[in-house]
Amino acid sequence: MKKLLLTLSVLCFISISGFAQDTTSDSTSINIENPLNVTPQRFEVLGVEVEGLTTSREEFVIGTSGLEVGSRVQIPGEDIAQAIRSLHQTGLFSNVKILKTRQEGDGIYLKIQVQEQPRLAEYRIEGVKRSERSDLEEKITMVPGYAVTESSIAQATNTIKRYYKNEGHWDTKVDVQRSRTDTVRNRVTVTFNIDAGERLEVKEISFDNNEQFSDQELRKSLSTIGEDRWWKFFSKKLYKEADFEEAQNNLRKFYRDHGYLDFRITSDTVYTFPYTQRRLFVLETPARGIKVNMSVHEGPQYKVRDINWEGNTVYTDEQLTQTLGFEKGEVFNQTKFKTRLEINQSGPDVTSLYQDIGYLFFRAEPNIEVVAEDSVDLNINLVENDIAYIEKVSFEGNTKTHDDVVRRSLRTVPGQKYSRQAIIRTIRELGQLGYFRQQAIEPNLAPDPENNTVDVNYTLDESQSTDNFEFSGGFGGRGIGLILSAKVNFNNFSMGRAIKGEGWNPIPSGDGQKLSLGVQVTGSGYQSYSIGFQEPWLSGRPLSLGVNMSYDLISYRGSDQRNELFSSSVSLGRRLKWPDDYFSHQSVLSYQLYDVAGGASFLPEGASNILSIKQILERNSTDNKISPTRGSKLRLSGELAPPLPTFAQYYKLKSSYQNHTAVVGKLVLTNTIEYGYLGYLGSGKRSNFQRFKLGGTQLQQRQSFLDDNIDLRGFPGGQNGSITPFEDGEAVGGRLYSKYSLELRYPAITEQQAQVYPYAFMDAGNAYLDPSQFAPFDVKRSVGLGTRIYLPILGLVDLSYGYRLDGIPNTRVRAGEWQFLFNIGAPF
Repeated sequence: MKKLLLTLSVLCFISISGFAQDTTSDSTSINIENPLNVTPQRFEVLGVEVEGLTTSREEFVIGTSGLEVGSRVQIPGEDIAQAIRSLHQTGLFSNVKILKTRQEGDGIYLKIQVQEQPRLAEYRIEGVKRSERSDLEEKITMVPGYAVTESSIAQATNTIKRYYKNEGHWDTKVDVQRSRTDTVRNRVTVTFNIDAGERLEVKEISFDNNEQFSDQELRKSLSTIGEDRWWKFFSKKLYKEADFEEAQNNLRKFYRDHGYLDFRITSDTVYTFPYTQRRLFVLETPARGIKVNMSVHEGPQYKVRDINWEGNTVYTDEQLTQTLGFEKGEVFNQTKFKTRLEINQSGPDVTSLYQDIGYLFFRAEPNIEVVAEDSVDLNINLVENDIAYIEKVSFEGNTKTHDDVVRRSLRTVPGQKYSRQAIIRTIRELGQLGYFRQQAIEPNLAPDPENNTVDVNYTLDESQSTDNFEFSGGFGGRGIGLILSAKVNFNNFSMGRAIKGEGWNPIPSGDGQKLSLGVQVTGSGYQSYSIGFQEPWLSGRPLSLGVNMSYDLISYRGSDQRNELFSSSVSLGRRLKWPDDYFSHQSVLSYQLYDVAGGASFLPEGASNILSIKQILERNSTDNKISPTRGSKLRLSGELAPPLPTFAQYYKLKSSYQNHTAVVGKLVLTNTIEYGYLGYLGSGKRSNFQRFKLGGTQLQQRQSFLDDNIDLRGFPGGQNGSITPFEDGEAVGGRLYSKYSLELRYPAITEQQAQVYPYAFMDAGNAYLDPSQFAPFDVKRSVGLGTRIYLPILGLVDLSYGYRLDGIPNTRVRAGEWQFLFNIGAPF
């Protein structure tokens, strides 16, 4: 088209100069000269006019063409052709002509004739779901007011087809209609009528030339695509191009992790085929499915022959080889090699060895050399460089939390050696505060290799609320009835600002203190009130101070039994640096006043006073308060209530250990073991309060405040549903207990607005009357499913549905029954 217009334009110039009229003859003769015989001439442009504009400006057309007044052009020549090309390339014109209107000596006047493309008034998408329309509107780049060209229509059409192909649709059809809506301003409306086509499922995946692994093993390694089977009700095995590409990469990784470094996919075929679909085992309907075939070349399996290190002065070859984790003769694993050399989230790696002691600019240059037919030498050249020091440490994003609260959690300090482990610990400490989204905490490094320094900046996200309101209900048995509970937790409180009357919008916050207020009632039958305050950083030092008070009252319907408890405690805790800085120590001074009337025969009626001091030693290396993915928690406690005048005496020892291990991907296994023992300092003034009972959660246990209640899923807990020894038909609680738990969980949703962690569990435990009856593996067992839901406004809600494998003697709690439990808070 452009070439034709250019030719016509050139001919126009030639024909103007070649027109001749014979005034002595009655007829007019026109002589058209051969353009090849015309001598090119240079003309000065004396004037330019533009014809055919609707919305564009004349100055734009002239400027784009380059034919401004005063410029010089060669005719015939490339100047006019280039002007036409420039105007066409704007995409605004469908037709362009340039004419010479008149000539004065070596000067000419030009006319540019254009036909404008129509402009877009709007575009519409028809024949699709509302959600799909929203997705497409974000992807289509057509903008109202811009020219509607064949290119823009084709680009939008391809975008639509690509979108549906990525969603598993086949044979998508797009019918484009253009309707003129404004003839004066040259506006059109473009309508895309879409037939998305069928969503076809993958029915068969096959492989050719695979000798070392079966088709089933290879299909499993693909991960992102799979064959549809009749029993897979809840998932459609659709073919998506992005998933197929990822599946091929997974297949390559599978082979190379088994030593097949020469593996490659030689060809792949994806096609549709007809088949008969059976529904309800009876109905048969014709359908189409997808077959996928891949031909592979496996090659030899390579083993490690030798490991060579060059450039290392800090660590020996033996230390580096041990960290790398390969032995001579071992099958080479590419992922393991890369992980153990560079970044290993679950163990040691060579890069961390150096970066944890300051060598930020360290780098490893591996060379995998193939020797013989099935062996490789691992040659690794190390560039250690100098130790780097931290120059500046900063953070941003804490809009509510005060800077000093963030600063005291930092393990990276200006002037110290750079340490990757210190940055990881800082992220953990900041996440453990509970004020920031742990997944959004990012360390940003600005290294300066010339001066061997680095600046560290932490990006924080404080968008999630740290305060929450808990409202729950439970059933305390026929003697108590329905229990309603409400509790508000301010987890980033500021007592200083509250006293000064500042920051009440709505609650003074930012100092990292915790304030909780709770109430639980069933009318006059049961009442519980509590208040707690904790200062995690006392007087600018890593000392925590806690003060708690509570009052509990329960009276049973149709009975003269009435129990009251007033409890108060003061605690002081501190971090330890030995054996390592994951340890902490806490001292708790407690006072309890019990008032029992018409209660159990083994409990003294009237008032009982207990004054106790507890020592707690804890090591906590978990990475997340809500749902840890790695780390462990060890807790040892000893409590002593001395035999003071008018005070009851006892001592209590408890221990627990919890470990979190990533099994596969994000799947986490947690195992827990707990033991407890209640003893006495002599035979006088023994306290039978706070003996051990197992079962239920805090909601079922709160009305049993005379006991030390241990959570155990699958068992109801409370007054008549706890695991406890009996004497003379009466539940007396145990002096010892054991508890074991296994939990397998997966983070299904980890968004800012909500987090959901479904899990499967196996719990077991028992309470024993005295040491002579202690049998740690004589336990009551349960298995089941559950989920934890974290909502910023409500905190963590735990729902479990457990199946009892064992019953509780002397109660109505039988084996073979299901138990639903509701709880607030995490067991971590």
